[in-house]
Amino acid sequence: MPGRARHLRAALSAAALCLALLAPSARADDPQSPPPPPKETLTPEKKKEVRERWEQFQKLPPERQQELRERMKQFRSLPKEERARVRQNYQRWQQLTPEKRQELREKYQRFQQLPPDKQQKVREKWQKRGKPEGQADNKQDKSGKH
Repeated sequence: MPGRARHLRAALSAAALCLALLAPSARADDPQSPPPPPKETLTPEKKKEVRERWEQFQKLPPERQQELRERMKQFRSLPKEERARVRQNYQRWQQLTPEKRQELREKYQRFQQLPPDKQQKVREKWQKRGKPEGQADNKQDKSGKH
């Protein structure tokens, strides 16, 4: 998968990461496994949040639970740097306004409907013009150049 598409997919999968983090310590292979006790002490508020997320996860249809388990498995198999990038993209996604999120979803859907050759042209065009403001590349060399 071309690099840009992989990163875009990772960014969009970050939203799934949110749900996958409903029970960050739960075993991916055991659907009924509640999260084990945390290694560090959680505040009562954080404990409540984790419990609520786990309950949300348990209410999802089995197919959706399995999908999230698979995505979490994929996430855990990524190199450490890539996982950090996904988390960073997720945080950026969370900071967007609902309107901007919807706009990006619509653009991505239109992109997905393009034939593969047109998708590649869009990727190339995007790479030539550079990244939009505020989206610095993490693969910069020491001089700050891409």
